[in-house]
Amino acid sequence: MRPLPADPLSDSSTLDRLSDRQKQCLALAAEGLTSAAIGERVGLSARTVDEHLMGACRALGVRTRVQAVARLAAAQRPPEPRTFLP
Repeated sequence: MRPLPADPLSDSSTLDRLSDRQKQCLALAAEGLTSAAIGERVGLSARTVDEHLMGACRALGVRTRVQAVARLAAAQRPPEPRTFLP
């Protein structure tokens, strides 16, 4: 049985690919806010928020904001200790 390849987007380099504004928009999207609500909170138009989220999606290699939020969450999660031996 071949080992599964490591996910290249689950390390700290994932966060380095994103601008601070992209991270901010993704964090607020993770809270369930719409683009309009994110824009109100950070002082941007909904369209500009969408641009930041689309840029984050491109940088993370995903298609949707939900996938981007999941990738960001995975990259921020500390590694879990192994509880078994191979």
